[in-house]
Amino acid sequence: MNNFIGEVFPLERYLTITSSNLQEETQIVCQLQLVTKGVETCRETNLVIAAKSNLLLGRRLVAMPRRKTTCGLPKNISCPQCGKRFCTATNVLQHMNQPTSSCYGASLAEEVGLLASANFLEGAVHREMSRPQEDAEVSGTHWYYNDEDTDMGPPTADVSVRPDYDVDPTPAVNAYESQREQLSGSRRFIETYEGQEWEFASWLLRSRLSMAAIDNLLSLEIIKSVPLSFRSAKELRSHAETLPPGPLWLCETLTTEYPTKEPPLLFYRNPIECLQALLSHLHFESHISFVPRRVWTCAAKICRIYDEWLSGDRAWSMQALPPGATLLGVVLSSDKTNISVMSGNHMAHPLLISLANIDKHIHSKTSLHAYLLLALLPIAKFAHKNTRVRSLLQDWLVHQALNIVLSPLKTAASVGIMMSDPSGNLRYCFMPLAAWIADMPEESLLAGTSTKASPVTTATAQEFGDAYRHPPRTAANTLAAIHTACSQSSPTDYTNFLKAIKPLRLNGVVVEPFWKLWPLSDRSDFITPEVLHHFHRMFWDHDVKWCIAATGAVELDFRFSIIQTLVGYRAFNEGISKLKQVTGRDHRAIQRYIIATVAGSVPRKFLMAIRTLLDFRYLAQAPSFTTRSIDRVASALQEFHNHKEAIVSQGVRADWKIPKLELLQSVLPSIRQLGVVMQWSADITEHAHVEEIKVPARASNNQNYNSQIVRHLDWLNKCFRFDLATSLEHRVNKEGGDEDSSDLDVDEEHEPDAEKIHPSDYSSPTRRLLNYFSISSSLLLGARPSARCRESKLPTR
Repeated sequence: MNNFIGEVFPLERYLTITSSNLQEETQIVCQLQLVTKGVETCRETNLVIAAKSNLLLGRRLVAMPRRKTTCGLPKNISCPQCGKRFCTATNVLQHMNQPTSSCYGASLAEEVGLLASANFLEGAVHREMSRPQEDAEVSGTHWYYNDEDTDMGPPTADVSVRPDYDVDPTPAVNAYESQREQLSGSRRFIETYEGQEWEFASWLLRSRLSMAAIDNLLSLEIIKSVPLSFRSAKELRSHAETLPPGPLWLCETLTTEYPTKEPPLLFYRNPIECLQALLSHLHFESHISFVPRRVWTCAAKICRIYDEWLSGDRAWSMQALPPGATLLGVVLSSDKTNISVMSGNHMAHPLLISLANIDKHIHSKTSLHAYLLLALLPIAKFAHKNTRVRSLLQDWLVHQALNIVLSPLKTAASVGIMMSDPSGNLRYCFMPLAAWIADMPEESLLAGTSTKASPVTTATAQEFGDAYRHPPRTAANTLAAIHTACSQSSPTDYTNFLKAIKPLRLNGVVVEPFWKLWPLSDRSDFITPEVLHHFHRMFWDHDVKWCIAATGAVELDFRFSIIQTLVGYRAFNEGISKLKQVTGRDHRAIQRYIIATVAGSVPRKFLMAIRTLLDFRYLAQAPSFTTRSIDRVASALQEFHNHKEAIVSQGVRADWKIPKLELLQSVLPSIRQLGVVMQWSADITEHAHVEEIKVPARASNNQNYNSQIVRHLDWLNKCFRFDLATSLEHRVNKEGGDEDSSDLDVDEEHEPDAEKIHPSDYSSPTRRLLNYFSISSSLLLGARPSARCRESKLPTR
């Protein structure tokens, strides 16, 4: 909880809490009292701010809404610091909460008292300077929280009521004068790297320039003439280390069952801190939902609508939680990726994390960085000579690392944890595993099954082509199979153990699988169909090969070469039979042409099987589903199974031992349980691998990739957070201007009248509108346009 700080820390002055008891932190309520001057007899002017413990955890005081409704009101309320007069108490609060105001720091340090009464404070509040608690007297009974005046009732502490005075009273305060001494010359942290210098420093830190290249740049005479606080790359990076950090990186050396060439190192971050960073992200504030829901097309509740994760049946069934609890779905993604170019054979195994509560259209935008790098799983080189044994030991190591990284999430899913939402409110959160995005080999590794068994259902290789879905492979089934294998042979006897797990369709994971003690998270539920690998890659690996075998490589390449492509569509002038390193975009482009190119050269039923399988893939990628649209998807898949024998009779396929074909039967149950499958596409995570892994790796010296990737990402995270803070600071300064403009005392005559506003006032055409009907009428009457008419765009006779 000590790391749960706000995302815009340079704009606020933090009050920190150090407490080892979670319940103490959640029950702390701070009563902040602000006594105003210039009291008028018939007007309540004292302010009492009710701030929950999230204010103590790094959240800022939220100003009242900027509504310019103070015209004509007398300015009878004074600021207790500078004496400036305002119309309402709301304006006083806004004035004192402005970071650019000179009263901001003094109001928090001097006038705001922390009352340690039994009803308001439980636990110890540690501040940077030990000041005695000051007694402030209030007369109002209205409590203000966030940006709405909500009547919270009178305080229950022993607070005396101060009578109204005609003159400005002087509150009695007992304080240690030595503790109130202030030294001049201090600056806020944001002012240290403010302005153009920070823009230049941020560009250097984000660039792929080496330290030698940065030193050469800084040694130029034109750069030396610019006053900078750093003159070398080493000094620049030392400044970057002082920036406020995000979730911290940890490193742990894992112990293995068999010797390795190098000790396996696990680099990871606390998943709770990563989720807190996503949950309190300012960009996601209006795009996060917390309430499971069932959506219907009409009030009769006949046809359901499925779109987000919270609209699925699984989120609805998880509501058997303590009263007031919040459900936060965890989304994980893992896949091996190459980080070396041309040679080197260096690979990384990143683990990404995100929140299922974030809207799916935000997840799909790579520029918003909804996925964070949680860990770099170790890829060890075992010294055993048998390839199958080395693969077995690597699977054990992956689950061992996942148990270490994901243990805080298991605890949070069991007992819950308090987290701060984007509005600054504390929520009692439970964290089930909503989905895991991975390709087929990675899913088998996570599920603990072999490649000849489905990771989701009990189907085996001989049953992959069935036209129905087999029962789900639950965690209890897999754990029972692991227990049976261990009873038949010792796991340390690698050769005999591999023989024991083969008929059980296991990959040999005998340590505790990471999903074993994760409540509300069954492996048959969180392993979801994935569009990029299960749809598009399956089309390239199987459908295209069937069409090439049935049509002929030369004929099919000729047909693709003569296609008249449209603008924006890719042309395959050399055909497709010899393509290598084909991307997902190429898969989608070929899907547009494949039916037209093979038509006439294959039997009718063969063509119908290919077309219905494509129809299924297209329909399954819809952004939302209803009960009727789900039926259409199911009928398309069933029609493929009705005509798939034409593919076998054509001689292009001998059997249906295709694992991805069996996973298509899990698409419809996944839509009903978890929402649309497009939100679990690996397109976004693959792009995140480029930004989170490959770009930092190529900026390194090709030695110890993982440690340098972690350090580079730490710099980028610090720069991003600081850029966000500076942008908000500049926005506040630009909108607020001087203090007079921030007081909201603007004449109403300069404000637009809402009743007179017309949409045309906000939009104007980019070019003149032509009346083509009048032009055609003039041409029919014999008019001939002249050069002058073409310039004026008017018809003439």
